[in-house]
Amino acid sequence: MLVLSIIRSGGMTIDRLSAYDFMTIYGKDFEVSDRNLHGDNSYSFSELSSKRAVCSEGIKMFVLDGLIAVNRTEGGFLYKLTAAGRKYIGTLESDYKDQYLAIAETVHKKYARKSDSAILKEISGKAVQSLRR
Repeated sequence: MLVLSIIRSGGMTIDRLSAYDFMTIYGKDFEVSDRNLHGDNSYSFSELSSKRAVCSEGIKMFVLDGLIAVNRTEGGFLYKLTAAGRKYIGTLESDYKDQYLAIAETVHKKYARKSDSAILKEISGKAVQSLRR
């Protein structure tokens, strides 16, 4: 839900949503933060494969709760935060939330004009580089 809160209009595909979440958590690896929110981890890129499944399950729950709306388009499903979702996020107070949102905004500014496939390709390239180290 936090990732969805950074966009003002339109929506996000599950691929972009999970990629943004991954890049936000490991912001240092993508040069959008001076540190990784979940710490430095030589296995961080192995998390990506499960990230999409976890995001998908979370989205299903939030759609059922009315916090996320889904819109079917020719390009696939787009997910967007509802007013109730925005209100809920407004009730959350933590340093982690503030740090996460700041990094997510930077991720969005850097990657908003790129296609989902280009973003996933960049993540894959970084994963290969990390294996070579």
